Amino acid sequence: MRPLLLTLLLAALFPAFGFWVNYTAPHRPTSAYVAARCTRYCTAHGCPHATAANSPIFWRLRPMYGLTIRALSVGGSGAAYVLANILLYLVAVPGALLWLTYGAVRDAGLIRQLRRQRA
Repeated sequence: MRPLLLTLLLAALFPAFGFWVNYTAPHRPTSAYVAARCTRYCTAHGCPHATAANSPIFWRLRPMYGLTIRALSVGGSGAAYVLANILLYLVAVPGALLWLTYGAVRDAGLIRQLRRQRA
């Protein structure tokens, strides 16, 4: 029970942090293009603000971004693309991370118990 509770508390940190960032942001989150700064438009369309000089890592990962979008679009556009995004990013990846976190927390507790028994 304790590893599961700790795992759920750890998992709650990320949505809480995201809420805090959006709540305290100086600008309201928007999907519209804004020339002066990045918005959610950049996430959906590849950031037009990024250059090799100001975003070297993003610039190098740009081909991987395009490949990810093409892979998610295999089923077509519209509803199939949305469903693929939801299944991958809201179900599969968080599920795998929760499973791995739960295993790590559970194993840490078991190791602690074994050390106590041994001593």
